[in-house]
Amino acid sequence: MVSQEKMNQAPPKYFPLEEFVKRIRLDVSLLEHMEETNKEFDLYLKRLSQYDNYSVIYYWIAALFEEFKSSQKIESSHIISPTTIESKNIFFDSLSMSHKRIKELHQFVMGGEYSDYREVPVRVSRMTLHGEDIFWWAPNVEDMKLFMKDFIDIYRSKSLSVLNTNPFFKSALLHLIFVRIHPFVDGNGRTARIIQSMKFTDSINQIYGMRLKISPLNISQSIFINRLTYANRINAIYFDLEHDSNYEINQWFNFILDMVDEQLFYFNSNSYRLEDIVPNISKMASSNQSEVSEAILKMHLHLK
Repeated sequence: MVSQEKMNQAPPKYFPLEEFVKRIRLDVSLLEHMEETNKEFDLYLKRLSQYDNYSVIYYWIAALFEEFKSSQKIESSHIISPTTIESKNIFFDSLSMSHKRIKELHQFVMGGEYSDYREVPVRVSRMTLHGEDIFWWAPNVEDMKLFMKDFIDIYRSKSLSVLNTNPFFKSALLHLIFVRIHPFVDGNGRTARIIQSMKFTDSINQIYGMRLKISPLNISQSIFINRLTYANRINAIYFDLEHDSNYEINQWFNFILDMVDEQLFYFNSNSYRLEDIVPNISKMASSNQSEVSEAILKMHLHLK
C-alpha cells in the first residue's frame, strides 16, 4: 500500500500512458467482484426489456438529468437545468473522442464558458489551519498536452485485455487518468464523469450489440454520497512509472464497482418502478415538451 506522506509533490514528467496501463494487475478479488456486478447488470437490462422503448428512454433521460445534477454537486458547482441539457444537445450525439469533443464537454459543464486546455500549473490541495495541504500536482503544461494525446489513444484502443474490454474497468480507468492529467483549470472531475459515461455506453454497445447514445446506468448520485472516499481513492495513486500503486488502483476499481452495485441494487430490488417514474418524467418535461420530444425521438431511433 502506498504511503501518502509527501507523495505526488512535484508535477509528473511525461511518460507513455500505455506503460502505466500495462503495469496494472487486477486482483482476483476484484475480478470476482466484477463477475457479480456483471450478473446484476445483466439482470438490470433484462428487467428493462420488459418495458416499451418509450418508457425506458424516458427513464434514461430522467436518470441523465439526475446524473448531471449530482455530478455538479460533487464539486458544489452550479446545477445544470434540463433546459440547458436540451439546448446544448448533450445527449451523447457522438461517443467518439477527440480534443474538440473534450473541450465541448468541458464547456458544457462550465455553463457555456469557452474552454481550452490550461496554460498554467495546477495542483489539488486543501486549506488547513496550518496552511495549504497539497495532495498532488498535475503535469506541467507541455507534459499535459502529451498525456492528452495518449489519453485519446487509450479511449480509442481496442485491445482484448479484461481491463480494456470490461465496461466498468475501461470507463473507470479513463475517469482516473483524466482527473490526474487535469487538462483544465477547473471542471476536470465533471468532465471526467461525462467521459466515463460515454465510454461505458460505447462499451455496452459493443458487448450487447446495441446502438445507445445515452448511458444506461449512471453513478454520480452514489459518488456524491461517498465523495470523500471518491477523492481519497484518486488522491492515493501515484501518477508515474516509479512507484507501485497497483493496490490503490484496484481500490479505485472496487470503489467504482461499489457505486455501480448501489445503483443496480436500487433498481433490481424493486425500489424503482418505471410505471411510477415515467408519468413524473412526462410532467417534468411538459414545460419544454417540443425539445424533450425531439430528444426522445432521437434516442428511440438509436434503440431500434
